[in-house]
Amino acid sequence: MSEPKTSTLTKLYHSSTKIGEKSQVAFIQSIPEFLTAPEPIVYSALDISDERQVEGRKKAETLEIELLFTEEQYDELKSIANSKANEYWFIQLPDDTATAEGKALTWYFQATCFVGMSEIAIDDMLKAKLTLYRNSVVEENKGFPTV
Repeated sequence: MSEPKTSTLTKLYHSSTKIGEKSQVAFIQSIPEFLTAPEPIVYSALDISDERQVEGRKKAETLEIELLFTEEQYDELKSIANSKANEYWFIQLPDDTATAEGKALTWYFQATCFVGMSEIAIDDMLKAKLTLYRNSVVEENKGFPTV
């Protein structure tokens, strides 16, 4: 049995198509929770003494990701945001978490984005805040999808 791995080299990519060429977004410090449970539906009936729950629908989610960037990466992201492009976004775990080389667990979805700036503070790095407005289901694959 192998031990759990670190997530420090998790990467974020985007592409205009699911199987097209991908571009690494920037240097990611963290990615917020993106696989959340659906909201529960509560029900009861006269013949049961307590309320029960079943899985309901998932609420619409946005992901806010702080990132370190180069000027070229910022310009690329700003261009995507300004065009309102519905891009594919890929979150890929580090290669050393995979059992087969090049097949790290990868989640992907479609989203539009907005690029803003995070707080600018003394002795801190300049960071942008990428907000992804997810509009498709989150799918997963070992490595990037090929079909």
